[in-house]
Amino acid sequence: MLRFASLVALILALAMFLTGCNKGNKAAQSGAPETANLSAVDLYNAKNYPDALARAEQDALSAKGRDKEVAQLTAGLSAYALNRPALAQTYLEPLTGSNDIQIAGRAEAVLGQIADKRGNRQYAADLYKRASTKLEGDDSARASVRAGQSLTAMNKPAEAASQYRAAATQADSLSIKRTATKLGQPGPFTIQVAAFSTRASAEKKVLQMRPATIKAGMGSPRIVADTINGKPGFAVQVGMFADRATAESAKPKLGMGQYMVVSAN
Repeated sequence: MLRFASLVALILALAMFLTGCNKGNKAAQSGAPETANLSAVDLYNAKNYPDALARAEQDALSAKGRDKEVAQLTAGLSAYALNRPALAQTYLEPLTGSNDIQIAGRAEAVLGQIADKRGNRQYAADLYKRASTKLEGDDSARASVRAGQSLTAMNKPAEAASQYRAAATQADSLSIKRTATKLGQPGPFTIQVAAFSTRASAEKKVLQMRPATIKAGMGSPRIVADTINGKPGFAVQVGMFADRATAESAKPKLGMGQYMVVSAN
Protein backbone atom coordinates (compact mmCIF):
# COMPACT_ATOMS: atom_id res chain seq x y z
CA MET A 1 0.00 0.00 0.00
CA LEU A 2 1.18 3.46 -0.80
CA ARG A 3 2.64 5.36 2.14
CA PHE A 4 2.33 9.12 2.43
CA ALA A 5 4.33 9.75 5.59
CA SER A 6 7.44 10.33 3.59
CA LEU A 7 8.18 13.16 1.13
CA VAL A 8 10.04 10.83 -1.21
CA ALA A 9 7.16 10.08 -3.58
CA LEU A 10 6.30 13.71 -4.03
CA ILE A 11 9.92 14.71 -4.62
CA LEU A 12 10.60 11.89 -7.06
CA ALA A 13 7.51 12.90 -9.01
CA LEU A 14 9.39 16.12 -9.73
CA ALA A 15 12.09 14.30 -11.70
CA MET A 16 10.22 14.05 -15.00
CA PHE A 17 9.02 17.65 -14.74
CA LEU A 18 12.48 19.01 -14.05
CA THR A 19 14.18 16.84 -16.63
CA GLY A 20 11.86 18.28 -19.23
CA CYS A 21 13.29 21.72 -18.44
CA ASN A 22 16.78 20.58 -19.32
CA LYS A 23 16.51 18.91 -22.71
CA GLY A 24 19.68 20.51 -23.97
CA ASN A 25 22.04 18.82 -21.52
CA LYS A 26 24.02 16.45 -23.74
CA ALA A 27 26.06 15.04 -20.87
CA ALA A 28 22.92 13.93 -19.10
CA GLN A 29 21.44 12.44 -22.29
CA SER A 30 24.57 10.47 -23.07
CA GLY A 31 24.90 9.16 -19.53
CA ALA A 32 28.34 10.76 -19.03
CA PRO A 33 29.43 10.29 -15.41
CA GLU A 34 31.35 13.58 -15.06
CA THR A 35 29.67 15.60 -12.36
CA ALA A 36 31.08 18.81 -13.81
CA ASN A 37 29.03 18.29 -16.97
CA LEU A 38 25.76 17.64 -15.19
CA SER A 39 23.13 20.30 -14.55
CA ALA A 40 21.64 20.99 -11.14
CA VAL A 41 18.54 19.10 -12.24
CA ASP A 42 20.56 16.06 -13.31
CA LEU A 43 22.46 16.10 -10.03
CA TYR A 44 19.22 16.31 -8.07
CA ASN A 45 17.70 13.42 -10.02
CA ALA A 46 20.86 11.43 -9.27
CA LYS A 47 20.31 12.22 -5.55
CA ASN A 48 23.58 14.12 -5.39
CA TYR A 49 21.94 16.79 -3.27
CA PRO A 50 25.03 18.72 -2.08
CA ASP A 51 26.28 19.29 -5.64
CA ALA A 52 22.74 19.90 -6.89
CA LEU A 53 22.28 22.62 -4.28
CA ALA A 54 25.60 24.28 -5.10
CA ARG A 55 24.94 24.18 -8.86
CA ALA A 56 21.36 25.39 -8.51
CA GLU A 57 22.40 28.29 -6.27
CA GLN A 58 24.98 29.30 -8.85
CA ASP A 59 22.45 29.02 -11.69
CA ALA A 60 19.88 31.07 -9.80
CA LEU A 61 22.28 34.03 -9.69
CA SER A 62 22.57 34.31 -13.48
CA ALA A 63 19.41 32.72 -14.90
CA LYS A 64 16.26 34.66 -15.73
CA GLY A 65 12.56 33.96 -16.01
CA ARG A 66 11.43 30.37 -15.77
CA ASP A 67 15.01 29.05 -15.84
CA LYS A 68 15.69 31.03 -12.68
CA GLU A 69 12.59 29.60 -11.02
CA VAL A 70 13.60 26.05 -11.96
CA ALA A 71 17.03 26.70 -10.41
CA GLN A 72 15.39 28.06 -7.25
CA LEU A 73 13.03 25.10 -7.07
CA THR A 74 15.92 22.67 -7.48
CA ALA A 75 17.89 24.50 -4.79
CA GLY A 76 14.91 24.41 -2.43
CA LEU A 77 14.26 20.71 -2.94
CA SER A 78 17.95 19.88 -2.57
CA ALA A 79 18.15 21.90 0.65
CA TYR A 80 15.10 20.09 2.00
CA ALA A 81 16.61 16.71 1.11
CA LEU A 82 19.73 17.78 3.04
CA ASN A 83 17.58 18.55 6.10
CA ARG A 84 18.06 22.29 5.78
CA PRO A 85 14.43 23.45 5.97
CA ALA A 86 15.20 27.12 6.63
CA LEU A 87 17.28 27.36 3.46
CA ALA A 88 14.67 25.40 1.52
CA GLN A 89 12.03 27.83 2.70
CA THR A 90 14.12 30.78 1.51
CA TYR A 91 14.14 29.42 -2.04
CA LEU A 92 10.63 27.98 -2.15
CA GLU A 93 8.47 30.72 -0.61
CA PRO A 94 8.98 33.21 -3.49
CA LEU A 95 7.93 30.49 -5.94
CA THR A 96 4.42 30.21 -4.52
CA GLY A 97 3.57 33.27 -6.63
CA SER A 98 5.04 31.82 -9.84
CA ASN A 99 2.98 32.14 -13.02
CA ASP A 100 3.92 28.52 -13.69
CA ILE A 101 1.40 26.67 -11.58
CA GLN A 102 3.46 23.48 -11.61
CA ILE A 103 6.40 25.28 -10.03
CA ALA A 104 4.14 27.07 -7.55
CA GLY A 105 2.32 23.86 -6.63
CA ARG A 106 5.47 21.86 -6.03
CA ALA A 107 6.95 24.63 -3.91
CA GLU A 108 3.77 24.77 -1.82
CA ALA A 109 3.72 21.00 -1.37
CA VAL A 110 7.24 20.97 0.09
CA LEU A 111 6.57 24.05 2.20
CA GLY A 112 3.61 22.11 3.57
CA GLN A 113 6.01 19.38 4.63
CA ILE A 114 8.17 21.93 6.42
CA ALA A 115 5.14 23.38 8.22
CA ASP A 116 3.97 19.88 9.15
CA LYS A 117 7.30 19.00 10.73
CA ARG A 118 7.15 22.21 12.74
CA GLY A 119 3.72 21.26 14.05
CA ASN A 120 1.87 24.02 12.17
CA ARG A 121 -0.84 21.68 10.92
CA GLN A 122 -3.36 24.27 9.75
CA TYR A 123 -0.81 26.16 7.67
CA ALA A 124 0.44 22.85 6.27
CA ALA A 125 -3.09 21.82 5.32
CA ASP A 126 -3.66 25.15 3.58
CA LEU A 127 -0.42 24.79 1.61
CA TYR A 128 -1.27 21.24 0.60
CA LYS A 129 -4.75 22.27 -0.53
CA ARG A 130 -3.33 25.10 -2.63
CA ALA A 131 -0.78 22.72 -4.13
CA SER A 132 -3.45 20.18 -5.03
CA THR A 133 -5.32 22.74 -7.13
CA LYS A 134 -2.19 23.50 -9.16
CA LEU A 135 -0.71 20.05 -9.61
CA GLU A 136 -2.21 17.27 -11.70
CA GLY A 137 -3.01 13.59 -11.41
CA ASP A 138 -1.15 11.65 -8.75
CA ASP A 139 0.81 14.73 -7.60
CA SER A 140 -2.46 16.55 -6.95
CA ALA A 141 -3.84 13.50 -5.14
CA ARG A 142 -0.76 13.20 -2.92
CA ALA A 143 -1.11 16.83 -1.88
CA SER A 144 -4.79 16.30 -1.05
CA VAL A 145 -3.97 13.23 1.03
CA ARG A 146 -1.34 15.18 2.94
CA ALA A 147 -3.90 17.91 3.57
CA GLY A 148 -6.24 15.24 4.90
CA GLN A 149 -3.59 13.88 7.22
CA SER A 150 -2.84 17.35 8.62
CA LEU A 151 -6.56 17.95 9.20
CA THR A 152 -6.88 14.53 10.82
CA ALA A 153 -4.07 15.43 13.22
CA MET A 154 -6.12 18.49 14.20
CA ASN A 155 -9.17 16.30 14.82
CA LYS A 156 -11.12 17.71 11.87
CA PRO A 157 -12.45 14.44 10.41
CA ALA A 158 -15.09 15.97 8.13
CA GLU A 159 -12.61 18.31 6.43
CA ALA A 160 -10.06 15.50 6.23
CA ALA A 161 -12.58 13.16 4.60
CA SER A 162 -13.32 15.83 1.99
CA GLN A 163 -9.63 15.97 1.06
CA TYR A 164 -9.38 12.19 0.86
CA ARG A 165 -12.41 12.05 -1.43
CA ALA A 166 -10.86 14.71 -3.63
CA ALA A 167 -7.64 12.69 -3.81
CA ALA A 168 -9.56 9.63 -4.95
CA THR A 169 -10.93 11.56 -7.93
CA GLN A 170 -7.65 13.32 -8.74
CA ALA A 171 -5.41 10.25 -8.78
CA ASP A 172 -4.46 8.51 -12.00
CA SER A 173 -2.96 5.38 -10.45
CA LEU A 174 -5.26 2.74 -9.06
CA SER A 175 -3.17 2.24 -5.91
CA ILE A 176 -3.48 5.90 -4.90
CA LYS A 177 -7.19 5.91 -5.69
CA ARG A 178 -7.72 2.90 -3.44
CA THR A 179 -5.63 4.34 -0.63
CA ALA A 180 -7.44 7.69 -0.77
CA THR A 181 -10.80 5.94 -0.89
CA LYS A 182 -9.94 3.91 2.21
CA LEU A 183 -8.77 7.00 4.06
CA GLY A 184 -12.02 8.77 3.24
CA GLN A 185 -14.30 6.00 4.43
CA PRO A 186 -16.18 6.17 7.76
CA GLY A 187 -15.12 4.04 10.75
CA PRO A 188 -14.29 1.74 12.26
CA PHE A 189 -10.60 2.34 11.72
CA THR A 190 -7.46 0.31 12.23
CA ILE A 191 -3.72 0.96 12.21
CA GLN A 192 -1.90 -0.54 9.26
CA VAL A 193 1.74 -1.17 10.12
CA ALA A 194 2.91 -2.59 6.78
CA ALA A 195 1.87 -4.27 3.53
CA PHE A 196 3.64 -7.06 1.63
CA SER A 197 3.39 -8.98 -1.60
CA THR A 198 3.78 -12.33 0.18
CA ARG A 199 1.99 -13.80 3.19
CA ALA A 200 5.29 -15.11 4.58
CA SER A 201 6.61 -11.55 4.87
CA ALA A 202 3.38 -10.44 6.53
CA GLU A 203 3.59 -13.29 9.05
CA LYS A 204 7.17 -12.30 9.87
CA LYS A 205 6.00 -8.74 10.53
CA VAL A 206 3.22 -10.01 12.82
CA LEU A 207 5.77 -11.85 14.96
CA GLN A 208 7.99 -8.79 15.04
CA MET A 209 5.19 -6.41 16.04
CA ARG A 210 3.26 -8.63 18.46
CA PRO A 211 5.18 -7.71 21.66
CA ALA A 212 4.64 -3.99 21.02
CA THR A 213 0.97 -4.28 20.06
CA ILE A 214 0.13 -6.44 23.08
CA LYS A 215 2.02 -4.09 25.39
CA ALA A 216 0.01 -1.19 23.90
CA GLY A 217 -3.22 -3.03 24.71
CA MET A 218 -4.20 -3.51 21.05
CA GLY A 219 -3.96 -7.28 20.91
CA SER A 220 -2.12 -9.29 18.29
CA PRO A 221 -1.71 -7.94 14.74
CA ARG A 222 -3.79 -9.58 12.00
CA ILE A 223 -3.20 -10.20 8.32
CA VAL A 224 -5.80 -9.04 5.80
CA ALA A 225 -5.95 -9.23 2.02
CA ASP A 226 -4.80 -6.05 0.30
CA THR A 227 -3.79 -4.72 -3.12
CA ILE A 228 -0.28 -3.44 -3.77
CA ASN A 229 0.36 -1.65 -7.05
CA GLY A 230 -2.64 -3.39 -8.56
CA LYS A 231 -1.55 -6.86 -7.44
CA PRO A 232 -2.82 -9.05 -4.57
CA GLY A 233 -0.97 -8.57 -1.31
CA PHE A 234 -1.22 -8.81 2.46
CA ALA A 235 -1.54 -5.99 4.99
CA VAL A 236 -0.66 -6.20 8.67
CA GLN A 237 -3.16 -4.30 10.82
CA VAL A 238 -3.70 -3.86 14.53
CA GLY A 239 -6.47 -2.51 16.74
CA MET A 240 -10.02 -1.38 16.02
CA PHE A 241 -11.17 2.18 16.70
CA ALA A 242 -14.52 3.93 16.39
CA ASP A 243 -13.06 7.11 14.89
CA ARG A 244 -9.94 8.20 13.04
CA ALA A 245 -8.76 10.65 15.71
CA THR A 246 -8.62 7.89 18.34
CA ALA A 247 -6.70 5.64 15.98
CA GLU A 248 -4.23 8.42 15.16
CA SER A 249 -3.63 9.11 18.85
CA ALA A 250 -2.90 5.40 19.39
CA LYS A 251 -0.11 5.20 16.78
CA PRO A 252 2.69 6.54 19.03
CA LYS A 253 2.10 3.60 21.38
CA LEU A 254 3.57 1.34 18.69
CA GLY A 255 6.89 3.17 18.61
CA MET A 256 8.69 4.48 15.55
CA GLY A 257 7.36 3.42 12.16
CA GLN A 258 5.50 4.49 9.04
CA TYR A 259 2.05 3.57 10.33
CA MET A 260 -1.18 4.53 8.60
CA VAL A 261 -4.72 4.73 9.89
CA VAL A 262 -7.15 3.15 7.42
CA SER A 263 -10.76 2.08 7.35
CA ALA A 264 -11.03 -1.42 8.82
CA ASN A 265 -11.53 -4.16 6.25
